[in-house]
Amino acid sequence: MRKIYILLSMIPVALAAQNFTEIQTGMNNFYYSAADIADMDNNGTLDIVMNGAIDSDGDGNVDSTFNEVYQNNGTTLLPYANLGNDVTHLGDIKFIDFNNDGLMDIISTGLSYMDVVNYKQYRFKNTGTGFVKEADLRGKIYGSMEVFDFNHDGKSDYALNGTQYIDGIGFRNTLDYYKNTGSDFDMTGNWVDGTQNGSFKMVDLNNDHLLDLVIIGSDMNGNPVSKVYMNQAGVLVHTQDLDPVAVGEIDFADFNADGFQDIVIIGKDGNDDGYFAVLMNDGTGVLTPQPIAAADISDASVSIGDLNNDGYYDFIISGNENYDAVVKTYMYDVANHKFIEGSLTGLANLGGPGLVHLFDFNNDHHLDVLLSGFDWAGADLPSLTKVFTNNAADTNLKPTAPTNLNVTKNGNRFNFSWSGASDDKTPVNALRYEIKVGTTQGAQDVAKYIVTTPSWFLDLDPAVQNVYWSVKAIDASKAYSDASTESTLGIRENKVKTDLMVYPNPASDKVYIKGENVSEAEMYSMDGKKLNVILNGDQSVDVFHLPKGVYLLKLKIKNEITTRKLTVK
Repeated sequence: MRKIYILLSMIPVALAAQNFTEIQTGMNNFYYSAADIADMDNNGTLDIVMNGAIDSDGDGNVDSTFNEVYQNNGTTLLPYANLGNDVTHLGDIKFIDFNNDGLMDIISTGLSYMDVVNYKQYRFKNTGTGFVKEADLRGKIYGSMEVFDFNHDGKSDYALNGTQYIDGIGFRNTLDYYKNTGSDFDMTGNWVDGTQNGSFKMVDLNNDHLLDLVIIGSDMNGNPVSKVYMNQAGVLVHTQDLDPVAVGEIDFADFNADGFQDIVIIGKDGNDDGYFAVLMNDGTGVLTPQPIAAADISDASVSIGDLNNDGYYDFIISGNENYDAVVKTYMYDVANHKFIEGSLTGLANLGGPGLVHLFDFNNDHHLDVLLSGFDWAGADLPSLTKVFTNNAADTNLKPTAPTNLNVTKNGNRFNFSWSGASDDKTPVNALRYEIKVGTTQGAQDVAKYIVTTPSWFLDLDPAVQNVYWSVKAIDASKAYSDASTESTLGIRENKVKTDLMVYPNPASDKVYIKGENVSEAEMYSMDGKKLNVILNGDQSVDVFHLPKGVYLLKLKIKNEITTRKLTVK
């Protein structure tokens, strides 16, 4: 039976058309492509790495696997380095700074026309002038890859999802986790059940600073599945089955600016009908679908960002609808909490399998578009790769830099928090942040990545006793603020108090501090918000008025600051 979805808005709304202009680049036209975008060379502009296949002899038929990095010079994108014979398509590719030297390295996976039997995974190190292969491993096809710091040690890990052939076992869909040790990666096979023709994201759904997992795709029987795994003390626990979806893609953003990340999904359901919905997050990680339309789009791609400059996250999709290539935008209607299909001109209609990415190519604080896919209207059905700039004339200011930076240290754990950032369009709750941490002033040799909460923690090597750190705010148009003033622990380093007792924990009425004379007490929610508490004369703190949850209790003892995690039940 075909599912019926409610179009969230059929009412005409006065939305300005989004107008784009194609720019000429030196990029190849990629088939079965994947891409990632980052500032590879630290020159302030965003570069692109592509994997896929090309028509090398121009006869209209794809014949060669080819991967290449394109450098953004501010005006166009030009070939910078190709990856030689160690190339893949029908997989994924990501930038990752796996050695924290400030240069973006590369990981890719898939198969090659030069070896269609063995699925490969490659890691390439950025030398500053090019890329050299560091690893040649077993890989996956029909899958995806994500980069993240799962164990909070500051080093970028990654996970690889998709189909793999294992000797003696056969084909398997697994999601494998690669933990960065600093010198190599330790792999945990089948971290959770993987999928084919799917997508996954690592995202903090309940703002506890632990990365959770949302995954869609087909299982080994070809049935679509969609699941949520919540991170419970470092273990991913299956907590929710979503409407089953495969042959699609997901992305996340805080659409309604309530401080929690929501999920957009587009793909095919169990009846091979189109599925298109935004899953709203209740703050605990439970996701509730809000269907958008009965769009029957196959081989879909999606990318999120503020397209109409109202400060709220929108998204763009590409794929195939009724044997035609389509590219559509959907805008968040703030007043009615709905998504409305936007009007756009200047973009080519390129269908799947392909990709769509929103990024700020020319640093004008408006989102441009990278498109790659099949031109189904073309006589020879070419697959094209194009970049389009956004012609919006209205102003979008970059956010203000965060202030009120605070860091405390308990043992090997550094707890960071900040506030003070704001934006002319994007609500404070919906801002993201880039945190940079180093062992010397201005360095990023400890960590540098994006988080969705105004606080974070790192569990670092005991040799690290002090850090220098700063934060940038990021608005919904992916415009970055200036860096905050750099902060450090300095002489206020917090030592662990072995004779300090905070009890009872969990607590429901009040907690007592014993063993040390406390001069000040402050309480913070896990998203960094300071709460109203008072240190009583008997060295107790009332907590009966606080909602159930986990908090940070910050205590001042002899001009030193120590923190304790406290659970209110």
